[in-house]
Amino acid sequence: MAYLLAADFRERTQKSWCTNLILTEGDCTDALLDLHIAQAAGHLETELDDDFDPPSPDNDETIYVDGTVGSRLYVPRRVRSLTTVSSQALSGSPVVIGSTSYRLHSSLNTAGTAMIDRRKRDWLDSLSSSTWYSASIQLVGKFGWSAVPTDIKRLVALRVYRAIKATSDPLTTITQRTTLDAVISYGPSQEETRIVDRYNRLAPAIA
Repeated sequence: MAYLLAADFRERTQKSWCTNLILTEGDCTDALLDLHIAQAAGHLETELDDDFDPPSPDNDETIYVDGTVGSRLYVPRRVRSLTTVSSQALSGSPVVIGSTSYRLHSSLNTAGTAMIDRRKRDWLDSLSSSTWYSASIQLVGKFGWSAVPTDIKRLVALRVYRAIKATSDPLTTITQRTTLDAVISYGPSQEETRIVDRYNRLAPAIA
């Protein structure tokens, strides 16, 4: 998952998503930094229920979704485009559902680089009363982001930086400490929390 590169944190090659997050070789070697980036990216995809890593090559994929008796079929991944939609009965060959029989509501723009109105879920609305009655629905198309959003790069950078430049004992249970001069808080920053809230597909959409 090449969300970031070690060079993004270095002073001479710093990227915008690593602003104020400079890490030197003395803080962390390139190899260890790459490992931290991969771990943070993997954890983030699980936490937010999303796949930000651009596919390579960007070929059509096939996924299956359980059918439903309702008129709305939710898709477990973000959908950029659909090539074919087919009903898959328990036995027999898939039957193609014409594009005039459903309407796709995608959470991404056509380029797959930004959310539409902060929409977090994708679904198909049936324009035919029997569209989603089969055991499963076969979807062929392009899914997930075509480019990692800058906000997500920033979130990974923040977490990597915090892991390497820890300001407290990693085994402590203290979340806030008051001194004569200041109140020091440990854990996610407000910036991290805002990004997580915006992209988390497991949480309700923000109005």
